[in-house]
Amino acid sequence: MSTTIIHNANLLSFHNGFINGSCDTVAVESDRIKAVGRWDDLKSLVQANTVVIDAGGKTLKPGFNDSHIHIWKVGNLDTFMLDVRSAGSLDEMLEMIGAYNRQNPDVAWITARGFNEAGWKDGRMPDKNDLDKVINHKPVYVIRTCAHIAVCNTAALKLCGINANTPVPDGGVMYTGADGKPNGLFSETALGLVSKHIPPYTKDELKIMIKAARLRLYSNGITAATDPAVDPLLLQAYYEMNAADELGFRLNAIPILLPDGGEAPYPLPAYYSSPWFNVNTVKFFSDGGLSGKTAALKRHYKNSAEQGVLRLQKQQYLDLGRAAMENGLGLATHAIGDAAIEFVVDCYTQLTKSFPDIIKRIEHLGLPEERHLEAMAKNNIATSMQTIFISELGKNFRQYLDQDYIDRCYPVRSVLKHGILTALSSDAPVVSNLNPLKGVEAAVTRKDNEGFEIAPHEAISVAEALKAYTISAAAISQTAWFGSLEPGQFADFIILNQNPLKADLKDLSKIKVEQTFVGGKCVYGS
Repeated sequence: MSTTIIHNANLLSFHNGFINGSCDTVAVESDRIKAVGRWDDLKSLVQANTVVIDAGGKTLKPGFNDSHIHIWKVGNLDTFMLDVRSAGSLDEMLEMIGAYNRQNPDVAWITARGFNEAGWKDGRMPDKNDLDKVINHKPVYVIRTCAHIAVCNTAALKLCGINANTPVPDGGVMYTGADGKPNGLFSETALGLVSKHIPPYTKDELKIMIKAARLRLYSNGITAATDPAVDPLLLQAYYEMNAADELGFRLNAIPILLPDGGEAPYPLPAYYSSPWFNVNTVKFFSDGGLSGKTAALKRHYKNSAEQGVLRLQKQQYLDLGRAAMENGLGLATHAIGDAAIEFVVDCYTQLTKSFPDIIKRIEHLGLPEERHLEAMAKNNIATSMQTIFISELGKNFRQYLDQDYIDRCYPVRSVLKHGILTALSSDAPVVSNLNPLKGVEAAVTRKDNEGFEIAPHEAISVAEALKAYTISAAAISQTAWFGSLEPGQFADFIILNQNPLKADLKDLSKIKVEQTFVGGKCVYGS
């Protein structure tokens, strides 16, 4: 049995009873941690075939666990889909789309993702007329960075048979122009009116995307992740990769039950648990996103008549949630706006009476009220939040939210004060930077990429943020066998070139991941 001992390291872990800085050595046997302590006490474990590594005083900590990241979509932007997140203007985005079409003339549908109109000079949302200027002979479908809004060209509308009389599903919006006809913009469940006509990816293509994303995970020190919106075909791909020992990271998959634009729910998945792959929760969407003004608010967005979109029908949500929990599955529900959070908390409170011990989590939790947090604590409702949104989407928040909403935007400190199990995550590719240390930096500085503070009183400590990206992320995913440096845990850890507990707060994202280990094997770095 192989044994590796790494010594002369600054060990950080955030489980109860561990004193950071008290240990400098970790011993690994096969794929598990055998011992953690001081070199003087553990060097007796060295045998003739033991690999001994001197860490040179660098920091060793549990691998990051991104508890909400759309893995295949991250990989898709590196493989099959055009990435327009770097577009600084509408014209630049259109140039990128035109160039992509010229380079890929045989592609039947042009699909792209990532625009954010709030960062453009005129701040205008594109429509079909803009896309028609560059491509009018084949369908084009461009997803906004939030993935809750998309725009298509006239060719796509015609191919999909969409006109002013097209029925719009509950919880969705088909936008129209001054002429009363669809202008190519769709949001929430109405996205399915177009997306269901786009040729689906094959399982083999999905696997290529997953492997491409894995490289990004490793380089950012991410050894475990939760994909929070898995359809049946993607679930099959994950199962096959797990069976073939091809995943290479710990994966928690959360299947969706209600497809966009579809009336019938997907079948309930089976509960599954293994060292590498787990299916223990199902996913719902109750609203959209703040950055595109589709998150459901009680009040209007600033200088707007819009209040977002509430997507779920209460009785269907309760019935599907109850059926899932009767089969041992937990619930994860996307809820960002205060109206959506209230809706979900009320439904969870009802379900808790029958299923008090099954995990219930709220994804994002952007604008909770105090009474929402009190109810969450009382009913053992957990959350996965994204402080990294403050960095990349802060300009949107400042533009679209009034001051009261800004002051309680992603209030992580308040959530923790209520004793709510809280994980941090990226929601990539909604954001382009999935580096957990950038998420930590945003959590402690509360500054967006332009230097503006957003609810600075909601800042947390570096240690609290690192805990939310490791052991708390494992807890919310119900995977207790990794996330800390303890004997018996899987040997999933990373080596950093600096100690994040001692780094300048504004430079946390500059810390480098030098090595990533999964199951005791070095998968990134030398």
